[in-house]
Amino acid sequence: MAADRAWTRSRAGRTTRRRLRRTLAEAQAALPAGNGTRGLTGAGFRRALEPRSPGDAARGEDIVAGRLERAGVRLQVPPDATPWELSPPSPRLQAALHAHAWLDDLATAGTPEARATAQRWVAGWIAAFGTGEGAGWAPEIAADRLIRWMHHAPFLLAGLDADTTRRFGSAAGGHALLLAENWAAAPPGRARFAALTALLLAGLALAGREGLVTAAQAGLAQQCDQLIDAEGGLASRNPEELLEVFALLAGAAAALREAGLAPGAAHTAALERMAPTLRALRHADGGLARFHGGGAGRDGALDLALADAELRARPRLGGGMGFVRLAARRTTVIADAAPPPPEGHASTLAFEVTSARRPLIVSWGPGARFGQSWQRAGRATEAHATLGLDGAASSRL
Repeated sequence: MAADRAWTRSRAGRTTRRRLRRTLAEAQAALPAGNGTRGLTGAGFRRALEPRSPGDAARGEDIVAGRLERAGVRLQVPPDATPWELSPPSPRLQAALHAHAWLDDLATAGTPEARATAQRWVAGWIAAFGTGEGAGWAPEIAADRLIRWMHHAPFLLAGLDADTTRRFGSAAGGHALLLAENWAAAPPGRARFAALTALLLAGLALAGREGLVTAAQAGLAQQCDQLIDAEGGLASRNPEELLEVFALLAGAAAALREAGLAPGAAHTAALERMAPTLRALRHADGGLARFHGGGAGRDGALDLALADAELRARPRLGGGMGFVRLAARRTTVIADAAPPPPEGHASTLAFEVTSARRPLIVSWGPGARFGQSWQRAGRATEAHATLGLDGAASSRL
Protein backbone atom coordinates (compact mmCIF):
# COMPACT_ATOMS: atom_id res chain seq x y z
CA MET A 1 0.00 0.00 0.00
CA ALA A 2 2.66 2.50 -1.09
CA ALA A 3 0.03 5.11 -1.97
CA ASP A 4 -1.56 4.71 1.45
CA ARG A 5 1.78 5.12 3.27
CA ALA A 6 2.65 8.20 1.18
CA TRP A 7 -0.75 9.72 1.95
CA THR A 8 -0.38 9.04 5.69
CA ARG A 9 2.99 10.84 5.78
CA SER A 10 1.90 13.80 3.64
CA ARG A 11 0.93 17.19 5.05
CA ALA A 12 -2.54 16.84 3.48
CA GLY A 13 -2.96 13.46 5.16
CA ARG A 14 -1.94 14.76 8.60
CA THR A 15 -4.20 17.80 8.30
CA THR A 16 -7.12 15.74 7.08
CA ARG A 17 -6.82 13.26 9.95
CA ARG A 18 -7.06 16.13 12.46
CA ARG A 19 -10.13 17.53 10.71
CA LEU A 20 -11.56 14.04 10.36
CA ARG A 21 -11.44 13.43 14.10
CA ARG A 22 -13.32 16.68 14.74
CA THR A 23 -15.88 15.95 12.04
CA LEU A 24 -16.52 12.42 13.30
CA ALA A 25 -17.42 13.85 16.70
CA GLU A 26 -19.65 16.50 15.11
CA ALA A 27 -21.33 13.95 12.84
CA GLN A 28 -22.00 11.66 15.80
CA ALA A 29 -23.69 14.48 17.69
CA ALA A 30 -25.72 15.60 14.67
CA LEU A 31 -27.17 12.21 13.74
CA PRO A 32 -30.82 11.46 14.57
CA ALA A 33 -31.29 10.15 18.10
CA GLY A 34 -32.67 6.89 16.77
CA ASN A 35 -35.41 6.57 19.44
CA GLY A 36 -35.10 2.81 19.25
CA THR A 37 -35.36 2.60 15.46
CA ARG A 38 -33.08 0.35 13.47
CA GLY A 39 -31.76 0.81 9.95
CA LEU A 40 -31.05 3.68 7.63
CA THR A 41 -32.88 6.44 9.50
CA GLY A 42 -30.91 5.91 12.68
CA ALA A 43 -27.67 6.01 10.70
CA GLY A 44 -28.37 9.44 9.24
CA PHE A 45 -29.44 8.27 5.76
CA ARG A 46 -32.14 9.93 3.74
CA ARG A 47 -32.14 7.54 0.78
CA ALA A 48 -31.16 3.94 0.07
CA LEU A 49 -29.14 3.58 -3.13
CA GLU A 50 -29.33 0.78 -5.64
CA PRO A 51 -26.24 -1.47 -5.24
CA ARG A 52 -23.99 -1.36 -8.31
CA SER A 53 -20.93 -3.26 -7.15
CA PRO A 54 -21.91 -6.92 -7.61
CA GLY A 55 -19.83 -9.64 -6.06
CA ASP A 56 -19.53 -13.41 -6.17
CA ALA A 57 -21.85 -15.47 -3.95
CA ALA A 58 -19.48 -18.45 -3.84
CA ARG A 59 -16.65 -16.23 -2.67
CA GLY A 60 -18.99 -14.76 -0.08
CA GLU A 61 -19.67 -18.21 1.30
CA ASP A 62 -15.92 -18.86 1.43
CA ILE A 63 -15.46 -15.65 3.43
CA VAL A 64 -18.13 -16.76 5.92
CA ALA A 65 -16.17 -20.01 6.29
CA GLY A 66 -13.02 -18.00 7.03
CA ARG A 67 -11.33 -18.28 3.63
CA LEU A 68 -10.59 -14.87 2.13
CA GLU A 69 -8.72 -14.69 -1.17
CA ARG A 70 -7.76 -11.49 -2.94
CA ALA A 71 -4.93 -10.47 -5.27
CA GLY A 72 -3.82 -14.10 -5.59
CA VAL A 73 -3.25 -14.41 -1.81
CA ARG A 74 -5.35 -16.34 0.71
CA LEU A 75 -5.91 -15.21 4.29
CA GLN A 76 -7.48 -17.52 6.85
CA VAL A 77 -9.74 -15.58 9.24
CA PRO A 78 -10.74 -17.58 12.35
CA PRO A 79 -14.44 -17.71 13.31
CA ASP A 80 -15.63 -14.65 15.22
CA ALA A 81 -12.40 -12.80 14.31
CA THR A 82 -11.86 -9.97 11.81
CA PRO A 83 -9.08 -9.32 9.28
CA TRP A 84 -8.02 -6.26 11.30
CA GLU A 85 -6.57 -8.53 13.98
CA LEU A 86 -4.28 -10.22 11.45
CA SER A 87 -1.25 -9.21 9.39
CA PRO A 88 -2.04 -9.34 5.64
CA PRO A 89 0.67 -11.25 3.75
CA SER A 90 0.86 -8.74 0.88
CA PRO A 91 0.32 -5.00 0.27
CA ARG A 92 -2.22 -5.74 -2.48
CA LEU A 93 -4.30 -7.87 -0.11
CA GLN A 94 -4.11 -5.16 2.54
CA ALA A 95 -5.38 -2.57 0.04
CA ALA A 96 -8.26 -4.84 -0.99
CA LEU A 97 -9.17 -5.45 2.65
CA HIS A 98 -9.29 -1.74 3.48
CA ALA A 99 -11.24 -1.01 0.29
CA HIS A 100 -13.84 -3.51 1.58
CA ALA A 101 -13.80 -5.49 -1.68
CA TRP A 102 -15.09 -8.49 0.29
CA LEU A 103 -18.31 -6.63 1.14
CA ASP A 104 -19.57 -7.07 -2.43
CA ASP A 105 -19.24 -10.87 -2.11
CA LEU A 106 -20.92 -11.05 1.30
CA ALA A 107 -23.82 -8.87 0.12
CA THR A 108 -24.24 -11.02 -2.99
CA ALA A 109 -24.30 -14.18 -0.86
CA GLY A 110 -27.01 -12.46 1.21
CA THR A 111 -27.38 -15.13 3.89
CA PRO A 112 -27.84 -14.31 7.61
CA GLU A 113 -24.32 -15.63 8.20
CA ALA A 114 -22.93 -13.38 5.44
CA ARG A 115 -24.71 -10.36 6.94
CA ALA A 116 -23.36 -11.12 10.42
CA THR A 117 -19.83 -11.46 9.04
CA ALA A 118 -20.13 -8.17 7.12
CA GLN A 119 -21.48 -6.36 10.19
CA ARG A 120 -18.70 -7.71 12.41
CA TRP A 121 -15.93 -6.84 9.95
CA VAL A 122 -17.22 -3.31 9.23
CA ALA A 123 -17.74 -2.59 12.93
CA GLY A 124 -14.24 -3.90 13.60
CA TRP A 125 -12.78 -1.64 10.91
CA ILE A 126 -14.57 1.43 12.33
CA ALA A 127 -13.32 0.61 15.84
CA ALA A 128 -9.73 0.13 14.64
CA PHE A 129 -9.39 2.81 11.95
CA GLY A 130 -12.50 5.00 11.97
CA THR A 131 -10.79 7.95 13.66
CA GLY A 132 -8.61 8.49 10.59
CA GLU A 133 -5.54 6.84 12.06
CA GLY A 134 -3.71 3.87 10.59
CA ALA A 135 -3.97 2.27 7.18
CA GLY A 136 -6.64 2.63 4.55
CA TRP A 137 -7.07 6.41 4.38
CA ALA A 138 -5.51 7.24 1.00
CA PRO A 139 -8.33 8.95 -0.97
CA GLU A 140 -8.65 6.17 -3.57
CA ILE A 141 -8.95 3.44 -0.90
CA ALA A 142 -11.39 5.46 1.21
CA ALA A 143 -13.43 6.11 -1.95
CA ASP A 144 -13.83 2.42 -2.78
CA ARG A 145 -14.81 1.70 0.82
CA LEU A 146 -17.40 4.50 0.92
CA ILE A 147 -18.91 3.44 -2.43
CA ARG A 148 -19.45 -0.05 -1.03
CA TRP A 149 -20.87 1.30 2.21
CA MET A 150 -23.37 3.42 0.28
CA HIS A 151 -24.34 0.55 -2.02
CA HIS A 152 -24.77 -2.01 0.73
CA ALA A 153 -26.06 0.11 3.64
CA PRO A 154 -29.49 -1.61 3.85
CA PHE A 155 -27.79 -5.03 3.92
CA LEU A 156 -25.28 -3.87 6.54
CA LEU A 157 -27.61 -2.05 8.90
CA ALA A 158 -30.57 -4.45 9.05
CA GLY A 159 -31.19 -5.51 12.64
CA LEU A 160 -28.47 -3.39 14.25
CA ASP A 161 -29.07 -1.32 17.39
CA ALA A 162 -29.24 2.47 17.33
CA ASP A 163 -25.74 3.05 18.73
CA THR A 164 -24.10 0.87 16.09
CA THR A 165 -26.00 2.52 13.27
CA ARG A 166 -25.01 5.95 14.61
CA ARG A 167 -21.35 4.95 14.60
CA PHE A 168 -21.68 3.78 11.01
CA GLY A 169 -23.33 7.05 9.99
CA SER A 170 -20.64 9.17 11.63
CA ALA A 171 -17.90 7.11 9.97
CA ALA A 172 -19.58 7.58 6.59
CA GLY A 173 -19.75 11.32 7.24
CA GLY A 174 -16.04 11.36 8.01
CA HIS A 175 -15.31 9.67 4.69
CA ALA A 176 -17.39 12.31 2.92
CA LEU A 177 -15.30 15.06 4.55
CA LEU A 178 -12.06 13.40 3.51
CA LEU A 179 -13.12 13.12 -0.11
CA ALA A 180 -14.68 16.58 -0.29
CA GLU A 181 -11.33 18.11 0.68
CA ASN A 182 -8.93 15.68 -0.97
CA TRP A 183 -10.42 14.03 -4.04
CA ALA A 184 -7.91 15.85 -6.25
CA ALA A 185 -5.08 14.13 -4.32
CA ALA A 186 -6.14 10.79 -5.79
CA PRO A 187 -4.10 9.76 -8.87
CA PRO A 188 -5.69 10.84 -12.19
CA GLY A 189 -7.76 8.13 -13.82
CA ARG A 190 -9.87 5.49 -12.15
CA ALA A 191 -8.86 6.51 -8.60
CA ARG A 192 -9.96 10.12 -9.03
CA PHE A 193 -13.27 9.18 -10.64
CA ALA A 194 -13.89 6.77 -7.74
CA ALA A 195 -13.27 9.55 -5.21
CA LEU A 196 -15.77 11.85 -6.94
CA THR A 197 -18.33 9.07 -7.38
CA ALA A 198 -18.12 8.22 -3.67
CA LEU A 199 -18.61 11.90 -2.83
CA LEU A 200 -21.67 12.04 -5.10
CA LEU A 201 -23.24 8.90 -3.61
CA ALA A 202 -22.67 10.19 -0.08
CA GLY A 203 -24.40 13.44 -1.01
CA LEU A 204 -27.36 11.54 -2.42
CA ALA A 205 -27.67 9.12 0.51
CA LEU A 206 -26.60 10.88 3.71
CA ALA A 207 -28.86 13.32 5.55
CA GLY A 208 -27.42 16.82 5.75
CA ARG A 209 -24.83 16.16 3.02
CA GLU A 210 -26.91 17.28 0.03
CA GLY A 211 -24.43 20.02 -0.87
CA LEU A 212 -21.86 17.38 -1.77
CA VAL A 213 -23.85 16.48 -4.87
CA THR A 214 -23.21 19.83 -6.56
CA ALA A 215 -19.51 19.74 -5.67
CA ALA A 216 -19.13 16.17 -6.93
CA GLN A 217 -20.92 16.92 -10.19
CA ALA A 218 -18.64 19.91 -10.82
CA GLY A 219 -15.58 17.75 -10.16
CA LEU A 220 -16.83 14.98 -12.43
CA ALA A 221 -17.50 17.44 -15.24
CA GLN A 222 -13.97 18.85 -14.91
CA GLN A 223 -12.33 15.41 -14.89
CA CYS A 224 -14.44 14.15 -17.79
CA ASP A 225 -13.20 17.05 -19.91
CA GLN A 226 -9.56 16.74 -18.76
CA LEU A 227 -8.98 12.98 -18.56
CA ILE A 228 -11.25 11.44 -21.22
CA ASP A 229 -10.07 12.29 -24.72
CA ALA A 230 -12.08 12.99 -27.86
CA GLU A 231 -12.25 9.28 -28.73
CA GLY A 232 -13.36 8.26 -25.25
CA GLY A 233 -9.96 6.97 -24.12
CA LEU A 234 -7.63 7.40 -21.13
CA ALA A 235 -3.95 8.32 -21.14
CA SER A 236 -3.09 4.95 -19.56
CA ARG A 237 -4.48 3.12 -22.64
CA ASN A 238 -5.59 0.39 -20.22
CA PRO A 239 -8.90 -1.11 -21.47
CA GLU A 240 -9.88 -2.50 -18.07
CA GLU A 241 -9.28 0.85 -16.38
CA LEU A 242 -11.42 2.48 -19.06
CA LEU A 243 -14.22 0.02 -18.25
CA GLU A 244 -13.94 0.75 -14.53
CA VAL A 245 -14.13 4.51 -15.12
CA PHE A 246 -17.09 4.02 -17.44
CA ALA A 247 -18.86 1.86 -14.84
CA LEU A 248 -18.31 4.51 -12.15
CA LEU A 249 -19.67 7.28 -14.36
CA ALA A 250 -22.60 5.17 -15.55
CA GLY A 251 -23.51 4.20 -11.98
CA ALA A 252 -23.28 7.82 -10.87
CA ALA A 253 -25.57 8.89 -13.74
CA ALA A 254 -28.11 6.20 -12.83
CA ALA A 255 -28.04 7.19 -9.14
CA LEU A 256 -28.68 10.82 -10.08
CA ARG A 257 -31.64 9.87 -12.27
CA GLU A 258 -33.09 7.68 -9.51
CA ALA A 259 -32.92 10.71 -7.19
CA GLY A 260 -34.78 12.85 -9.73
CA LEU A 261 -31.66 14.67 -10.88
CA ALA A 262 -29.87 14.76 -14.23
CA PRO A 263 -26.18 14.10 -14.91
CA GLY A 264 -24.33 17.09 -16.30
CA ALA A 265 -23.64 17.67 -19.98
CA ALA A 266 -19.90 16.85 -19.69
CA HIS A 267 -20.72 13.69 -17.72
CA THR A 268 -23.20 12.50 -20.35
CA ALA A 269 -20.90 13.43 -23.25
CA ALA A 270 -18.03 11.44 -21.71
CA LEU A 271 -20.21 8.33 -21.46
CA GLU A 272 -21.24 8.74 -25.07
CA ARG A 273 -17.57 8.97 -26.15
CA MET A 274 -16.42 6.03 -24.06
CA ALA A 275 -19.12 3.49 -24.91
CA PRO A 276 -18.17 2.94 -28.61
CA THR A 277 -14.49 2.67 -27.68
CA LEU A 278 -15.18 0.04 -25.03
CA ARG A 279 -17.32 -1.92 -27.46
CA ALA A 280 -14.42 -1.83 -29.92
CA LEU A 281 -12.04 -3.18 -27.26
CA ARG A 282 -14.29 -6.13 -26.40
CA HIS A 283 -13.62 -9.51 -27.97
CA ALA A 284 -16.26 -11.90 -29.30
CA ASP A 285 -16.15 -13.82 -25.98
CA GLY A 286 -17.10 -10.69 -24.03
CA GLY A 287 -13.67 -10.10 -22.52
CA LEU A 288 -11.58 -6.98 -23.04
CA ALA A 289 -8.24 -6.91 -24.84
CA ARG A 290 -5.48 -7.45 -22.26
CA PHE A 291 -3.08 -4.56 -22.70
CA HIS A 292 -1.13 -2.04 -20.60
CA GLY A 293 -1.94 -3.55 -17.21
CA GLY A 294 -5.57 -4.42 -17.89
CA GLY A 295 -7.21 -7.81 -17.75
CA ALA A 296 -10.30 -9.14 -19.50
CA GLY A 297 -12.65 -7.44 -17.01
CA ARG A 298 -15.40 -8.90 -14.86
CA ASP A 299 -18.04 -10.92 -16.72
CA GLY A 300 -21.05 -8.81 -17.61
CA ALA A 301 -19.55 -5.57 -16.26
CA LEU A 302 -19.71 -3.71 -19.55
CA ASP A 303 -23.29 -4.74 -20.27
CA LEU A 304 -24.35 -3.66 -16.78
CA ALA A 305 -22.61 -0.31 -17.19
CA LEU A 306 -24.15 0.25 -20.63
CA ALA A 307 -27.58 -0.38 -19.12
CA ASP A 308 -26.88 2.13 -16.30
CA ALA A 309 -25.71 4.66 -18.89
CA GLU A 310 -28.82 3.99 -21.00
CA LEU A 311 -26.63 3.60 -24.09
CA ARG A 312 -26.71 1.04 -26.90
CA ALA A 313 -23.51 2.03 -28.66
CA ARG A 314 -21.97 0.17 -31.57
CA PRO A 315 -18.19 -0.46 -31.64
CA ARG A 316 -16.19 2.55 -32.76
CA LEU A 317 -15.28 2.01 -36.41
CA GLY A 318 -11.69 0.77 -36.67
CA GLY A 319 -11.09 0.73 -32.92
CA GLY A 320 -10.12 3.39 -30.39
CA MET A 321 -7.61 4.49 -27.72
CA GLY A 322 -4.74 3.56 -30.03
CA PHE A 323 -6.02 0.03 -30.78
CA VAL A 324 -7.20 -1.35 -34.11
CA ARG A 325 -10.10 -3.78 -34.30
CA LEU A 326 -10.89 -6.27 -37.07
CA ALA A 327 -14.06 -8.34 -36.85
CA ALA A 328 -15.82 -10.84 -39.08
CA ARG A 329 -18.77 -12.88 -37.89
CA ARG A 330 -17.69 -14.20 -34.47
CA THR A 331 -13.96 -13.64 -34.81
CA THR A 332 -12.17 -10.54 -33.50
CA VAL A 333 -8.61 -9.28 -33.81
CA ILE A 334 -7.49 -6.36 -31.60
CA ALA A 335 -4.00 -4.91 -32.08
CA ASP A 336 -2.01 -2.26 -30.23
CA ALA A 337 -1.19 0.31 -32.93
CA ALA A 338 0.09 3.30 -30.95
CA PRO A 339 3.14 4.18 -28.82
CA PRO A 340 2.98 2.90 -25.24
CA PRO A 341 1.98 5.24 -22.40
CA PRO A 342 4.65 6.16 -19.80
CA GLU A 343 3.76 3.26 -17.48
CA GLY A 344 2.56 0.92 -20.22
CA HIS A 345 3.73 -2.42 -21.59
CA ALA A 346 6.09 -3.15 -24.49
CA SER A 347 3.18 -4.28 -26.67
CA THR A 348 3.61 -2.22 -29.85
CA LEU A 349 1.90 -4.06 -32.75
CA ALA A 350 0.89 -6.91 -30.41
CA PHE A 351 -2.45 -8.52 -31.23
CA GLU A 352 -5.07 -10.84 -29.73
CA VAL A 353 -7.46 -13.16 -31.59
CA THR A 354 -10.72 -14.60 -30.29
CA SER A 355 -13.13 -16.91 -32.13
CA ALA A 356 -16.59 -17.09 -30.58
CA ARG A 357 -16.05 -18.05 -26.91
CA ARG A 358 -12.50 -19.27 -27.50
CA PRO A 359 -9.48 -16.97 -27.07
CA LEU A 360 -6.86 -18.18 -29.55
CA ILE A 361 -4.01 -15.68 -29.10
CA VAL A 362 -3.83 -13.50 -25.99
CA SER A 363 -1.40 -11.38 -24.00
CA TRP A 364 -0.39 -12.41 -20.50
CA GLY A 365 -2.38 -9.60 -18.97
CA PRO A 366 -1.47 -7.65 -15.83
CA GLY A 367 0.24 -10.39 -13.80
CA ALA A 368 0.10 -8.22 -10.66
CA ARG A 369 -2.01 -10.72 -8.71
CA PHE A 370 0.94 -13.14 -8.80
CA GLY A 371 3.46 -10.68 -7.35
CA GLN A 372 5.86 -7.97 -8.49
CA SER A 373 8.12 -10.28 -10.51
CA TRP A 374 5.19 -11.50 -12.62
CA GLN A 375 3.94 -7.93 -12.93
CA ARG A 376 7.30 -6.89 -14.38
CA ALA A 377 7.35 -9.93 -16.67
CA GLY A 378 3.90 -9.05 -17.98
CA ARG A 379 5.23 -5.71 -19.25
CA ALA A 380 7.87 -7.30 -21.47
CA THR A 381 7.63 -7.83 -25.23
CA GLU A 382 7.77 -11.60 -24.69
CA ALA A 383 4.44 -11.44 -22.81
CA HIS A 384 2.67 -10.32 -26.01
CA ALA A 385 2.07 -11.69 -29.48
CA THR A 386 4.27 -9.27 -31.40
CA LEU A 387 7.57 -8.99 -33.24
CA GLY A 388 10.78 -9.32 -31.24
CA LEU A 389 14.29 -8.70 -32.58
CA ASP A 390 17.32 -9.89 -30.62
CA GLY A 391 15.60 -9.27 -27.28
CA ALA A 392 14.86 -5.59 -27.93
CA ALA A 393 11.59 -4.23 -26.58
CA SER A 394 9.04 -3.92 -29.37
CA SER A 395 8.20 -0.39 -28.28
CA ARG A 396 11.78 0.78 -29.06
CA LEU A 397 11.67 -0.25 -32.71
